[in-house]
Amino acid sequence: MIRIGIDPDLTKSGVASVVNGEIVTLKSMGFSELIEFVVSSASSSPCAVLLEDVDNKKPVFPKRLRQSAKGQNPLLAYVGHAPSQSGSNAKVNMSIAEDLGKVKATARLIKEVLEDKGITVTLVKPLRGPIKKAKDSSVYFNKITGWTGRSNADTRDAALIAMFGQGE
Repeated sequence: MIRIGIDPDLTKSGVASVVNGEIVTLKSMGFSELIEFVVSSASSSPCAVLLEDVDNKKPVFPKRLRQSAKGQNPLLAYVGHAPSQSGSNAKVNMSIAEDLGKVKATARLIKEVLEDKGITVTLVKPLRGPIKKAKDSSVYFNKITGWTGRSNADTRDAALIAMFGQGE
């Protein structure tokens, strides 16, 4: 059985196919190419499609959401202070939230289109622990997977999802 891992992104998603614990494909793909790849793979042999459940990721990273004071920008309550009216921390958090929103929308579309084509998609919680460290370290990733080709953080994450991801 082929296990296909997908780390969704707006422009190019990380995609990996794994057969018998060995990475066969590791590539960044645009939306259309990804859909064609999965449909083609599923038509040739049994497939398990594992999609990272980005709805588990929070758009901003406060320790605790506080009620904003009347008239105060609610995002400033996230950061806990207003260092200046320009709100540089708030702008960073807004940018992160915006980008994550785009990724969430892409993930939902990938799931919907594949399911419309009769392909079951299993959502996988983002990986944690020592395995997750391999996303950011190609040396560690190559060591634990045996992969020797090129990779980036998104393709490594897709491979880790395909190899180690468990459905919810």
